[in-house]
Amino acid sequence: MTTPERDHDGLTRRRLLGAAGVAGVGAVASTLPAVATPALAAEAAPTVDDLGPAVLGAPIVGMTVAGDSGFVVTRGLEPPILAEYDLSTGRVVANHELTTGLGGWGAVAVGGRVYAGMYAVADIHRLNLATGAVERLGRLGNEQYAFDLTASPAGKIYAGTFPGGKVYEIDPTAGSGSPAVRDLGQAVPGLQYVRCVAAGPDGTVYAGTGTSARLVAIDPVTGARSDILPSALHGESFVYDVAVSADHVVAGTEPHGQLVVIDRADPTRTTVVATGERTIDAITIDGSTAYFTARPSGALYAYELDTGTLTRLAVPVAAEETRGVFVRDGVVHGASGAGLWWTYDAADGGAVNVVDLPDVGLRTGPEPPQSVSYDSGSSQVLVGGNFGLQVHDLARGTSRRVRVDGEAKSMTLVRGRTVMAIYPGALVDAYDHRSANVVRIGKMGGLANRPRSMRLHPPGRLLLIGVRNEYGIPGGAFAVVDVRSGGIDRYDDLVADQAVAAVASYRDLAYLGTEISVDGAPPVAKEAVLVGFDLTTRTVVWTWAAVPGATGYVSLVHHRGLLYGVTAQGVLLVGDPVTRTRIGAGRTPAGRPGYLTVRAGAVLLVTSEVLAQMNADATTTTLVSGLAGDWYNEPQLAVDEESGDIFTVRGRNLVRIHLPD
Repeated sequence: MTTPERDHDGLTRRRLLGAAGVAGVGAVASTLPAVATPALAAEAAPTVDDLGPAVLGAPIVGMTVAGDSGFVVTRGLEPPILAEYDLSTGRVVANHELTTGLGGWGAVAVGGRVYAGMYAVADIHRLNLATGAVERLGRLGNEQYAFDLTASPAGKIYAGTFPGGKVYEIDPTAGSGSPAVRDLGQAVPGLQYVRCVAAGPDGTVYAGTGTSARLVAIDPVTGARSDILPSALHGESFVYDVAVSADHVVAGTEPHGQLVVIDRADPTRTTVVATGERTIDAITIDGSTAYFTARPSGALYAYELDTGTLTRLAVPVAAEETRGVFVRDGVVHGASGAGLWWTYDAADGGAVNVVDLPDVGLRTGPEPPQSVSYDSGSSQVLVGGNFGLQVHDLARGTSRRVRVDGEAKSMTLVRGRTVMAIYPGALVDAYDHRSANVVRIGKMGGLANRPRSMRLHPPGRLLLIGVRNEYGIPGGAFAVVDVRSGGIDRYDDLVADQAVAAVASYRDLAYLGTEISVDGAPPVAKEAVLVGFDLTTRTVVWTWAAVPGATGYVSLVHHRGLLYGVTAQGVLLVGDPVTRTRIGAGRTPAGRPGYLTVRAGAVLLVTSEVLAQMNADATTTTLVSGLAGDWYNEPQLAVDEESGDIFTVRGRNLVRIHLPD
């Protein structure tokens, strides 16, 4: 699960309430406002070449079925699209633009209409299937996410939200005006997520929560509620999905992939099935069979409610997040996060058919970039997206998308391959520039989930990765990857209740910058620190509270005996790592803080707004301004070591910046 946008890093997406244009495709040379460094002649301004959309795709989040059509809602595109996929012809027959939000996790069809629940503002949109008209019904309180929608037999719609952790009732039949909206309150006091909702035949609403798992049965008339999830599962981060039949409630958890089958008549009669998976992400019930999908495998399972038999049926799309499963005429339909529609037909010998929706009419668009890397050997720039990687071949003038098993949060070049630290699941994969294939190096394991940064340790034998824990669990880990063997050593909780967010190294010492952020829960720790970690003995040798009050470090580099750093609040640090004393302190010149790198003997800093040189006294010299980079994560940059050119993002477009000698 990737929620919410900006990855719980305390970062808020731009343009929450409306769509905005993105620069078009093409290589257009331009000169942005720039300030020359002392080494640059005043008349020699940096040049910026626009290389077109950084990463193109059509990732999806919401999914539902109405009659002979499937419906999906895109993620991260502006404007978001509610698309109709004709199940009989296998074509997308309509792309409806939605006027607010960045996507819609919730989708449900009822009464001849399809409803979409949006993020990063919890608006509800409605599509009239008879007329094709789309309207915005309004926002659910002050919520940011309408994570799931369900419909009751009476035609009322229920929504689960974040960050209020509430359930809302929407009555489309109330009067002739706008639907009546009722706030049913928090499912569980203090919990921020209602991740899934389902309505029973008697109108009872079941709400699955996070980041401490509960399954709450709510009577929407009286407001009475009770938690029916076995207490032994309260340590799970989420009840991720739930489905209801006349006799059963079936729920799935994350991160230990527990399938929970509850007798509706007597909720104390419960069966818990260990699937061996991490996340049960989509469930449906057809007769006496519960079908569900799970990660990390991407497999489709069938659980027989009468006999308790569990069968792994197929792997429609390996390692994908599934947005929904439905059964029509004995055929199981599913939609995967990368924009794929698949079917499983038991009557046809278990045949699986997968359709790439953009190939049959789903509109694509520029996504918010997640990471960037450059390989001079192939002249290729790689930009990470959502379950995809855009490969810009500068020599050939081409750009294409390659599927990956998640979001590449950080990338670095290692021996002709670009290694990716991937969320969710803290995977380590590599893109081979010769074969154009993606291969799995390994998995960090434990509670590791969200990679935060990655560096190649000179002379290139070790990869150093900082990572944050699973949702709701404070802390994180530091992983050391042997690039020759692929072996991964993980060191948990080097600082109590803190993740490792920034990494640098010199000789036998790794310099780690922590962060106090916890995905989906308030932080426990009070202040981020710097850590010295001995790569020979694999022990912490010192900690240093270098920036009082820092909540996290975004990036670190070691250069000419000094440690350069930038915090999440935009504080710049230059320090002596031997004596642990500060030499200089400053502020980022503008924009959201991003990565540091070294180019031609100088430390460079990128933010969402500027490219700047960071000096040894922590002052900065702005080189290029006006970037307005619409990054999903912290802004990043990559350097062509041969030409000295820099690759980063302006808006949602990839740009190449040439700095004069």
